[in-house]
Amino acid sequence: MSARARLGAALALLAAALGPAAAEAAHGGVPTVAFTEPDYLKWMIESRQPVVVIDLRPAADYRAGHVPGARSVPMAELDRRVAEIPTSPMVVLYCRCPVEEAATAYAYLETRGYTNHVVLQEGHDGWVRRRYPMVR
Repeated sequence: MSARARLGAALALLAAALGPAAAEAAHGGVPTVAFTEPDYLKWMIESRQPVVVIDLRPAADYRAGHVPGARSVPMAELDRRVAEIPTSPMVVLYCRCPVEEAATAYAYLETRGYTNHVVLQEGHDGWVRRRYPMVR
């Protein structure tokens, strides 16, 4: 099964689990999502605060450069690799995708019992635009 097909299947399962909220998101709305600013994440990393950073981009993009300490769990694999993401401390999700896709990953984690997770405002592009450190 291709990565696109797996992502489509995962999104369909998520839509079924979320009911009307997912339907609203699919029609132009975005599920309620908690965000964090890149400046705050940078501070957390530099001051060694407990945080888990999850890079939702494809593995090749992760290998090309990622936020320091980030773990690669590509969006297309999220449904089968969710157990690799701890429920604490704070989990920060990021990708290089529309906010609706990040919101879908956020909502999926909520359906799995996560309560301490956020999406990085502006995602990967915002981090790079600020010229914050990257691991290559």
